[in-house]
Amino acid sequence: MIKAAVFDLDHTLFDRYGTIKKIAPQIVSSLDVADGVTAEIFAEELCYADKQFVHKGWRKIHEYLVNKNMFKVAPSYEEYAQCVLKSFITTTVKYDFAIPVLREIKKMGIKTALITNGDSELQNFKIMSLGLTDCFDEIIISGETAYEKPDKRIFQLMARSLGIKTNEMLYIGDHPLNDVDGSRKAGCIPVWVKTTGTWTFPEIEKPELQIETVKEIPQLIKEINER
Repeated sequence: MIKAAVFDLDHTLFDRYGTIKKIAPQIVSSLDVADGVTAEIFAEELCYADKQFVHKGWRKIHEYLVNKNMFKVAPSYEEYAQCVLKSFITTTVKYDFAIPVLREIKKMGIKTALITNGDSELQNFKIMSLGLTDCFDEIIISGETAYEKPDKRIFQLMARSLGIKTNEMLYIGDHPLNDVDGSRKAGCIPVWVKTTGTWTFPEIEKPELQIETVKEIPQLIKEINER
């Protein structure tokens, strides 16, 4: 019996690619990009790199952009990361369906919650600017705890906070290691959101439950609970 739907944030409830396209002009104006590299071109390459490498870390994305000659003078990883983070702190693009889906789940009598890795200030800004603050029964940001995904203890902490067992909790996210494998090892039921379309951890078994977007979650819960 599913009693709670717990979500990841980035690539799950937060439109990362829409945000990248929106912040690209700010990044291009801040970094020394190569001649002919427009905001549109940079956004296209950054979105591609994000799809391919985000699950391996931002350094791989930076390396890709440097090797694609996106810059006149390549910024250090630290300079690049600081610029992108500064842009993310000012701009967010939400999935239009995110809030209606969360409300629908709550109307079903199912608890909703969020577990996200990252810096407290940045993730809280995203949650607030996306209008998600009041959509959850519980929120855990790794920067405010002793654990981070894929550590199973962060999922167990959420289950205790919600007053349920881990096997009564769906965990919905895009990251094969942090979201799928981490929640599975904690005893949760993992759901892979195929936002990036790239499964970058062949050594990790794909979950039985896979969706294109979180719009499918209410129906998925109904089907599981009616078995």
